[in-house]
Amino acid sequence: MNKLKLNHTSLSFLPLLVCIPLGYQLINNIHFGGFKLFQEFLISAFNPKIDNEIIITAIKRLNETILIGFFSWLVSIIFGAIFGIISSNIFYKIFNIPNFFNHIIRFCLTIIRSIHEVVWGIILMQIYGINFSIGIIAICIPYIAVNSKVFAEQLETIDYKSFESINQINAPKFSSLLTLIWNPIINTFKNFGLYRLECAIRSTVILGLFGIGGIGTSIFLSFQTLNFRELWTYLWSLAILIILSGLIFKKIKFNTTNKILSIFFIAVFFITILFSFLYFLYFIFNNNFENLNSVSSLFKSSSDLGLFDFLKLILETINLSLLSTGIAISLPPLVIGIFNNNSSKIFIKIFAFLLRLIPTPVILLTLLTFNNPSLSLAALTLGLHNAGITSKLLFTNLDNQDKRNYIAMKSLGISKKTSWLLGLFSQQAKSYLAYCAYRSDIIIRETAIVGIIGSVGLGWQLQESLSSFAWQEVTVVLIAYSSIAIVGELINGKIKNSLT
Repeated sequence: MNKLKLNHTSLSFLPLLVCIPLGYQLINNIHFGGFKLFQEFLISAFNPKIDNEIIITAIKRLNETILIGFFSWLVSIIFGAIFGIISSNIFYKIFNIPNFFNHIIRFCLTIIRSIHEVVWGIILMQIYGINFSIGIIAICIPYIAVNSKVFAEQLETIDYKSFESINQINAPKFSSLLTLIWNPIINTFKNFGLYRLECAIRSTVILGLFGIGGIGTSIFLSFQTLNFRELWTYLWSLAILIILSGLIFKKIKFNTTNKILSIFFIAVFFITILFSFLYFLYFIFNNNFENLNSVSSLFKSSSDLGLFDFLKLILETINLSLLSTGIAISLPPLVIGIFNNNSSKIFIKIFAFLLRLIPTPVILLTLLTFNNPSLSLAALTLGLHNAGITSKLLFTNLDNQDKRNYIAMKSLGISKKTSWLLGLFSQQAKSYLAYCAYRSDIIIRETAIVGIIGSVGLGWQLQESLSSFAWQEVTVVLIAYSSIAIVGELINGKIKNSLT
């Protein structure tokens, strides 16, 4: 009976069962007319278009991407730190403020981060039209909320005795707060903040697919014209940017005791806040509200969305999240465990990097060349993209793990695959599942992207409602979408706490 008992290792492979109904639907929806296009897409990866004009365009588009990504990251990380401080318990203990305000702030931030930046971008474009600033604002809105949660969680780890010691000497409250939070804030920035810059660049690319600008716009235009060689030129240039940024991040080191560096941080902090407020006022008062009249008619517009259809869309979104999460969890350990040799690992890492590199809408549009739009195809796309991300973490943890158990099991004559499973992966399974629980929060929010492109779930309905200016439907869809994300975050939080 003990063999039937589920443990963390077996739970890592159990979600792969979702592939049975998913694969059945995908096979039934195959049409062979687009295989030639798909083949051309793959071959073009090894033969990208290279000439002076395309290189100049790529550099220009990358500059736009870096500009949008960097400013959205800088603003979101600074305001994320601010809201992280004012939503942490230590802030309310020092200033003796009722925790009631803390709950309100956290609730508002939870709602804000439950909506994906693409959704914010589409809504803002519908109101303001296509604008370079929309990309920055759309990324900043959810990123501030996400960053504030991370900063607040780190500030919760401050030793309460440190607070009591400072409190006993009657030091100024602001100085006490700064003394307690300085090192956790800087350490969080080092460990998490720089990673968020790469995320901001990736978000900029995805928003570019919807017309914001940057390399994403060039990628989408190339795909529309089926110019795959040109498309891969932009993708490989994006890959170079991501690789270089990763290498630079690894070289950056911060010394929290350096006074000059501390002064620099404070200066950047206040300059960014001032610039952000001024820029926001300029944006509000110097932009045409192209569809303001349609927004003002929110309570006058009628909704044609029936209750049955609405519940069906909610169920599709939930199923899409579950199917995608199942693929993202189980596929990496399965593939790495089966093809457990050095040459195969190199191939898997390259393939996983491509899944992370290629924007989700492009993957979905490529698969649509030989498969009909369906929930399964959208789930496969989102699952593969996130499997590329979870596999990166799994590879990193396995490479850094003590391999003595694995070597000992192999020396006893146990097969290589079994030795890998019991001697290596079993020790990582618990932490891997904890990360996947966190990743599933992001997958729920990303369902909007594949929903818009793949005509499934609430994402598709949001696009339809926005295109017809049915703002009552938009509001209802956003409430439902946000509710699913919040409930999912609460469930995943419980799972994550049980695994840590």
